[in-house]
Amino acid sequence: MTTKDTDDQELETFKTATASTLRAMARRGDVDVTFAAGESPIGKPTGKARLPLPDRDMSAESTALVRGNADARALHLHHHNPSVHLENAPLDLTAQAAYDALEQARCEAVGANAMRGVAQNLGAILEEKCRRLGYSAIENREDCNLADALHVLGRVAMTGETPPPSSESLFALWRPWLEEKLGPDGLAQLREAMHDQKAFADLAKSLISQMDIDLGDPPQAEDEDTLDSDEMDGEEDSEETEEDQEEESDAGEGSDDDADADSTEDSGESRHQSDEEMPEDLQKTDADDDPEMPRTRRPEGYIPGPDSSYTIYTTQYDEIVNAEDLAEPEELERLRSMLDQQLSHLQSIITRLANRLQRKLMAKQQRSWQFDLEEGTLDTGRLARIVANPSIPLVYKQEQQTEFRDTVVTMLIDNSGSMRGRPIAIAAMCTDILAKTLERCGVKVEILGFTTRAWKGGKSRDLWIHDSRPPHPGRLNDLRHIIYKQADTPGRRTRKNLGLMLKEGILKENIDGEALVWAYNRLAARGEKRKILMVISDGAPVDDSTLSVNPSNILELDLRNVIQWIEDISAVELTAIGIGHDVTRYYKKALTIADADELAGALIGQIEKLFDETL
Repeated sequence: MTTKDTDDQELETFKTATASTLRAMARRGDVDVTFAAGESPIGKPTGKARLPLPDRDMSAESTALVRGNADARALHLHHHNPSVHLENAPLDLTAQAAYDALEQARCEAVGANAMRGVAQNLGAILEEKCRRLGYSAIENREDCNLADALHVLGRVAMTGETPPPSSESLFALWRPWLEEKLGPDGLAQLREAMHDQKAFADLAKSLISQMDIDLGDPPQAEDEDTLDSDEMDGEEDSEETEEDQEEESDAGEGSDDDADADSTEDSGESRHQSDEEMPEDLQKTDADDDPEMPRTRRPEGYIPGPDSSYTIYTTQYDEIVNAEDLAEPEELERLRSMLDQQLSHLQSIITRLANRLQRKLMAKQQRSWQFDLEEGTLDTGRLARIVANPSIPLVYKQEQQTEFRDTVVTMLIDNSGSMRGRPIAIAAMCTDILAKTLERCGVKVEILGFTTRAWKGGKSRDLWIHDSRPPHPGRLNDLRHIIYKQADTPGRRTRKNLGLMLKEGILKENIDGEALVWAYNRLAARGEKRKILMVISDGAPVDDSTLSVNPSNILELDLRNVIQWIEDISAVELTAIGIGHDVTRYYKKALTIADADELAGALIGQIEKLFDETL
């Protein structure tokens, strides 16, 4: 048996033992355990658990990380009751993130306190997390989001273990603030309720509220459908049909949390708001009452697609902004440094792939000679032929350059909250290096991002509530489209802009259809002969505010319509890469990768395929 076979057998034995241990700790024999490269969030408890692969040499550090991830998932499956968690979850999304982080810390603390080996494994992944996210070098609390800080500090408070070395700066910045908000006991109060999930949830929400975070109004006792129906009878004279009511019901069933949040806002906020109470920028203007300017409309230049049912409640709060306008120069420099630090081990791999692409593209632009011509430069290789027969005319050559159409590439990056962490960091690094590579080959590159300005609808939803909540308002959130690099701007001038993707609070919802239209319109207006639009996303469009009060497929249907129009009618070449989610069901030219670590190769591979086609 070869050394390779022995190593493979040892790896399989380790994977089998780890999977068996996970099922035993979770007390669930039906858990489907898989192994893949990179990090996998725990998320909601299901019948599946994906664990990272250890190094080929099975080092002690890598195996400890695998065991730690397995223990964390097993403890979550065993000690977490999703029904109790959902029933007590706050409605505000910031509060939800903090609530989820404390619940995961509780599950891990219960296991760490009971089993010493589990505590060591969990300590290894906590140290690795703090090191990977750069928490040892942070200088301000804003450099770390609240949920991550609560997970680390909450678990240490409930276990009494020594904080990981890489978290010293994190503790130094967050512990005084938490003690100021929560008192001297701080998060240590959670230890008393560790073994009672319901009591723990109540205590966790109380602590989150003390941090000046709005939990959201509690759900009302009235029946949601009855309340909506009564209010709409008085406002719209019962014009809503049974079909419309069924569509609203379907949208609500698609997201229970969204329906609860919508019910809360409808019953709690809209009943006592008047024109005098509204902020000046939300009060109606003459333009709002103009019959030629309906509230529900499409922006100028929008691609309608074969289905024109997609509507937009208002565009007055949407923004297109340069990345440098969303943060101070010093903050952009710091965020860029964090990005470089997190992905330092991938830099050489991405650069090597980019160099390969550059050689391939440069080869397409090499000059060549055309021989046996009647005029041109004398071909010295044909001198013997001239001496033998001076009348032969085909002894000249001419230099020619292979046609390489001037090309522009737009990279449109999903800046939604689900991309947070490793996916958005790798996407930023890959697009940065790829842009430099293409620029060396004479290909201009534009880098764009899309998200929303707020969670839960922002000012658009506030305006809709103020307008007595007309049914089926269409898109109901404030868009934020970000320009990281313009096509005509050299990459060296915008290098730091991509660090903005690591800024806390930037990544929110994703409304892909309108973002695709925006990127397409910018690209279509350019003069290059060949135009390529590449989308990097991790799934379907999601906006809680829009989906809670419209048919559940409104955003997805619009995305499909826009894609169909661009692919079938326009001259722009459209391709996409999906991270962890299948995007081939949307795009004709698409690639789905299982993990963000595969993005570098996939991104450069897709560009290679595009330039391999006839130019």
